[in-house]
Amino acid sequence: MKEIPLWYWLAVFFALGACVGSFYNVIVYRMPRGISLINPPSHCPLCKKRIPIRYNLPIVGWLWLRGKSACCHQPISVIYPIGEALCGLLGALALFAAVAVSHGSVVPALFAAPVVDPAVWAFALGLFWLLLGAYPVCAVDCKYKLIPDSISVGGVVAGLLISLIPGGITPMASLLGAVVAGGGLYLVGWVATKVLKKEAMGFGDVKLLAGYGALMGLTGAVETLVVAAVLGIVVMVPYSKMAAGKGDGSGQIPFGPFLAVAAPFMYLWGDTLFELYVKLVFGE
Repeated sequence: MKEIPLWYWLAVFFALGACVGSFYNVIVYRMPRGISLINPPSHCPLCKKRIPIRYNLPIVGWLWLRGKSACCHQPISVIYPIGEALCGLLGALALFAAVAVSHGSVVPALFAAPVVDPAVWAFALGLFWLLLGAYPVCAVDCKYKLIPDSISVGGVVAGLLISLIPGGITPMASLLGAVVAGGGLYLVGWVATKVLKKEAMGFGDVKLLAGYGALMGLTGAVETLVVAAVLGIVVMVPYSKMAAGKGDGSGQIPFGPFLAVAAPFMYLWGDTLFELYVKLVFGE
């Protein structure tokens, strides 16, 4: 690893991101329908025939087949390769941003230099999870009001594993962030439900914030919650007024997507934004 240049790892992260994006396409389709993510294996949604591995390669498979299924020659939506390519770019961006943050900027010479600092890898893996996880959270929660456990609970597991890498968040901070952030939001939701006499916070949001706590620590999770709440107010208030006349509940927007959007931004710039806030409020 010490001799492998950054440009090579960016290509690796792109490939990993595309593979994860392909799996997330499965989550977005199967999870709301109650279909197992494992069985049945990948198959054509039209004729139900199993898809060979060579045609299941992210992006490449769609191009190879020229946008049509190999079994029944029906068109395959271009949304699939676009989503995979986007996730690939986000994967590469995670490593690029981690290197940029660690060096203050990325100069051309760094592309040929190896990435040797374990803290950079820990930061990159955490950002990788946050950036790519936003896709299934937003896609599923906006339409079905559900958050996949593979992202929320998976975030707790990923955070605890990443905390084992030297230089990043410590295992204790990761565990504390998951327990306190998730437990705190659950308590807030429970109190709000009692006061408002209706469900105020879904348990999916609680698990999602617990995952962010494991990845970012308690402070990062709280900052994410605050920013997500502000974004939610800015978006939901005018949207609810526009949809009020329909009377079909279309004015309700789930909270998960706001958490998913706020998390990577706060992971990258949370400390900077907090310092600016302190200066503006206290003049220091």
